Amino acid sequence: MSNNKFVGIAYWSVATQATDWLARAADVLRPLEKAGIAVLEYDCFPAGNQLTVTFGDERHHMLVTNGKGRGVVRASEAAAEFVVCLVALRKALGDISVVTDSQETVPTLPRQNYPLYADSWQRVLPVAQELGLATGAAFTARHNAVLNNVF
Repeated sequence: MSNNKFVGIAYWSVATQATDWLARAADVLRPLEKAGIAVLEYDCFPAGNQLTVTFGDERHHMLVTNGKGRGVVRASEAAAEFVVCLVALRKALGDISVVTDSQETVPTLPRQNYPLYADSWQRVLPVAQELGLATGAAFTARHNAVLNNVF
């Protein structure tokens, strides 16, 4: 365990020159809202811009001020789903690091055998599929021409 007083299952930090990074992050996560998996809220505050991702009754916040932000993902029922969101942002936009409590970088492709996802895989998989990190019906439809190709 970390000696940090903010103990969680994962930590994220953003450092970007893009002034609209968080707005683009909301666009990356929008498929979750369209699929009914999560609700997104984007707010502009004097302290910075905040993106809130809500899974059921559980809210996760990302506050980015002047291109910088950091946060902790506390252990909870939907924590693993939020980590998948963070990983999708890293893949799509860059400028964000996502690490576990042991400072190990969270892999880009979610796998059922990864300790962070093992206990909540049935909730993690649909999130990963909607965000293009795991294959599913959307992936098959999007790449139908390639998948139907016979070599």
